Amino acid sequence: MQVLAKVCVVYRERSTWVAKDVEILRKKHDIEEVYFTHIGDLKRIIKLYECIHDSDLVLTWFANDHSFIASRFAKLMSKPVIIALGGGDVTAIKSLNYGNLLRYPWKFFVTKSIDCADLILAPSFFTKNETLTRLKKLSPNKVSVLYHGFDENKYAPHNCKKEDIVLTIGFINRTTIFRKGLIYFVRVAKFLPDVRFIVIGKPQDDTINTLKSIAPPNVEFVGFLPEESLIKILKRSKVYVQASLHEGFGCAVVEAMLAENVPVVTRRGALPEVVGSSGIYVPYGDIQALEKAIRCAFERPELGKKARNRAIKLFNLNRRKKNLLNVIELLLNRR
Repeated sequence: MQVLAKVCVVYRERSTWVAKDVEILRKKHDIEEVYFTHIGDLKRIIKLYECIHDSDLVLTWFANDHSFIASRFAKLMSKPVIIALGGGDVTAIKSLNYGNLLRYPWKFFVTKSIDCADLILAPSFFTKNETLTRLKKLSPNKVSVLYHGFDENKYAPHNCKKEDIVLTIGFINRTTIFRKGLIYFVRVAKFLPDVRFIVIGKPQDDTINTLKSIAPPNVEFVGFLPEESLIKILKRSKVYVQASLHEGFGCAVVEAMLAENVPVVTRRGALPEVVGSSGIYVPYGDIQALEKAIRCAFERPELGKKARNRAIKLFNLNRRKKNLLNVIELLLNRR
C-alpha cells in the first residue's frame, strides 16, 4: 500500500546525507524543509510550528535544540517523530570537549528530544550501542540502525589511473585535529616524502595554521571541494586514512572504499563496522604504525577492490531508500 503524506524535515545543516534523504522522500511524499538556525530565532520557530502543523510526520536530522523544539511541537499535535542521529549528538568525550551529551543545555535538548521521538535512527550499531549506554532509560526497541547509502556508480574508478596519493577528509578545527587524527596524518607524511598527502576539508578556525606549520612539503591542504572534484581525487588516490578517535559512521571512508582506496583506519567508533576485513588497522595516535600501514596499503591494491565490494553490499543507496520509506510508512500507518 502506497502512502502519500506530508513530511516536515528539520535540520541545522543541509549536509550531503540530509539532501539524499530529502531526495528519497520527495519521490513518494510531499516534503517541506525547515532550516533551523538557533533556539533564539523566533521566525524560524514559527515556521517550524506551521510546518509541523501542516505535516503528517516529522523527521529531524541530529539531536539538538532544533529536534527538541520540533519533537515538542509534534507531540502536542500528535504527529510521529523520527530522529536520525549523527554520532556526535549522542556522545561525550571530555578529552576533546566533544559531544552534545557533555554539558547542559545540549544534554537536556538531546535527552528530551529522544524521549519524545517515536523512532531513533542510528547510522551504525556502534552509535546505537553508545546511545543506549549513555541514555540508560532508553528502550532498545526504540532505536533502529539504518546505514547511510551511496551511489556506487559515481565512485567507480574504471579506466582511471591510480597515483601514489593518500587522502583524508574532514572539517579542520580544534576538535577534529585530534578526533579525526588530522595531526597524525600530517606528521606521518614526512616519513613518506615521495607520496602526496592531501587533506580535504573546510577550515573552521585557525587550527589549519597549526597543521601547516608542521606539515612537510608533500602535504596539500585543498579546502572544501565540490562533489565532482572530490570524486575525481578519490578515483586517482590509492589510500584513504581515517585515524580517528571517534566516528559515528564514516561517510568519507565509504566514499573512498567505493573508489577502491585501501582504507587505513583505527579501531575506534564505527570504523571496524564500516571497514571490516577490507582495510588495515592502526592504534590511535601511533605514527610509526600509521607509516607502516600506509606502506602496506600501497602494496595491497586488492584490498581496494575488496573495500569497494563491501561498501556496495552494505551501504547501498537502494537499501537505504527502501528501509527509510518503510519506516515512514510504518509510523504513518500507526496513526
